[in-house]
Amino acid sequence: MEYDNPAARLLSLLEKCKQKPGHMACKQAWREILDTGKDAALLMSRLGKVMELSQVTIEALRESFPNRETTWSHWNSQVNSAFMNQNLSATWDTFINHIDHHTIVYLQLSSDLLQGKSTTKLLENEKLNELRDELTELCDSVINSSLSSEIKKYITRALRKLVTNIDEYRLTGALPLLEAVEGMVGHACVDVEYKEFMQTNELGRKLLVTLGAIADAVTVAIGIPQLSHSIGLLQIN
Repeated sequence: MEYDNPAARLLSLLEKCKQKPGHMACKQAWREILDTGKDAALLMSRLGKVMELSQVTIEALRESFPNRETTWSHWNSQVNSAFMNQNLSATWDTFINHIDHHTIVYLQLSSDLLQGKSTTKLLENEKLNELRDELTELCDSVINSSLSSEIKKYITRALRKLVTNIDEYRLTGALPLLEAVEGMVGHACVDVEYKEFMQTNELGRKLLVTLGAIADAVTVAIGIPQLSHSIGLLQIN
């Protein structure tokens, strides 16, 4: 898929779902699709985000195409039925049998309609993995640094949130990444010690460069050049 819109994200996930055999264990199918391993809490959290995609998509469609309800009524009904009737302790067909050919076709139409109203694109996996590696390395460096415990606590928590946003990008899109970067940049306005760290500490400057790289990537996805500009101002102030 080329789009960063909720219908496209849901469609991409359902297409992966269709590739799993009906006799497979339902829980195992979701573990593989959502890349959760055996972490039950993470599985349920990500399942909730998948379930939210239907409503987020419909809200976007209603905003832009208020008279096109017939284009989403079928796929929404089928997707809801799939989630309401699936049995995580049974086989995959308790979910996937509800996702018929018409569900995929109508959801594709919804995706195309939303894309016609925007210029958004998906970030490439290679770029996401590169940014994730940089964030993980930064987090380790902060933990092993001589920074104050409060600064360490804030930065490591914020960096781990960014890593989670990257891991769940195919579920949630670019907006959570944007909000997380904005939060880290904006925090410099209310925390003098943190601002000084960002501007004078070598590790802080490296963090700013990484945040700038994420901002540039998000600009490609949803178009927000002002974020990169704000980071640039923080670097020179």
